[in-house]
Amino acid sequence: MTRRTKVWLAVLLAAVAAATVAFVVVGETSTEAASSPRERFLAKVATELGVKVEDLVAAFDKARLEMMDEAVAAGRITEEQAQAMKERIESRQALRAVFEQAIRDGKITRDQLALLRGRAGGPAGRLGAMPRACGFFERMAMRKCR
Repeated sequence: MTRRTKVWLAVLLAAVAAATVAFVVVGETSTEAASSPRERFLAKVATELGVKVEDLVAAFDKARLEMMDEAVAAGRITEEQAQAMKERIESRQALRAVFEQAIRDGKITRDQLALLRGRAGGPAGRLGAMPRACGFFERMAMRKCR
């Protein structure tokens, strides 16, 4: 495997990992309260570990940051690539905090947030989005793919 392929593979893996928790709504600790398969999965893992979902998400983010530093030290990615990925993680954390504060203040509901993120209902409920392929969390929940 060439060095360039390894770099792209590392970037792709980081993007997939980031996408896994990108839309987690912090504060969901009940598996019944979580609305998406991703949120239910993270809520179940948090429950099994006896931690809050926000602590689990923070641990994922911390691990990602450490892995980026290791990849830079090993020469698999450049410092600029690592910095760009770190900035995306930090901006996602800040956005998550803003949404949570808006929910606590009663300015938005979790259902409205799901609509904003394009996750409410099927294709019609996703603001006209095209049906997506069967993903990992749909297979884990043994749901029929749209």
